[in-house]
Amino acid sequence: MKKLLSLLIVILLTAEATAQTSVKEEQARQMMEQIGHAAQAMKTMQCTFKQTKTLRMMKSKMVSKGRMCYTQPSQLRWEYTSPYQYIFIVNGSKVYMKSGRQTNVVDANKNKVFRQITQIMMSSVTGKSLTDRQNFKTEMLVSGTNWIAKLIPLKKELKQIFTQLVITFDTKRMIATRVEMFERGGDTTTIELLNPTKNVTVSQNEYKIN
Repeated sequence: MKKLLSLLIVILLTAEATAQTSVKEEQARQMMEQIGHAAQAMKTMQCTFKQTKTLRMMKSKMVSKGRMCYTQPSQLRWEYTSPYQYIFIVNGSKVYMKSGRQTNVVDANKNKVFRQITQIMMSSVTGKSLTDRQNFKTEMLVSGTNWIAKLIPLKKELKQIFTQLVITFDTKRMIATRVEMFERGGDTTTIELLNPTKNVTVSQNEYKIN
């Protein structure tokens, strides 16, 4: 379950090495409101991604690539295409996973863990995770032209895996472009969302549950 939870939360979104400046509470609130308004206006999103997993013990990096698409309010496809194939789809309450010839379909409404995971995934994609006070404590920072949100997990299940999630937002497009996940054991996962496009037609075949 730990491996699955790590994979699912990975869906989303790396701190930059530039100077970061904390902001006051009122400014942070305004920043989160702007991100939230942009998220509400984002009906669909498509992009490719590059994921880098850094293992502390082995001092090595594993790089994988793929593509993602999202449609409001509750459809998400996360697909790894290199160096392996793996598909993860959320369509309403249904969660579909495919690896090779193996497939699995879960009804999130009947599984508390999956229900919580899918809720966090969707709120992260839309930016609502910044105000998700049940699951995260959020700190906002400014780095150049980017806004950075540091999310500290509050729930036991998340705290057992991550110490924090760091989401970088491009303020020109008002969209999440990078995410770094710091794991309890010292490993990190970095995801770069590349060439994102918003509010274009996404085929419903992308979310088909076989």
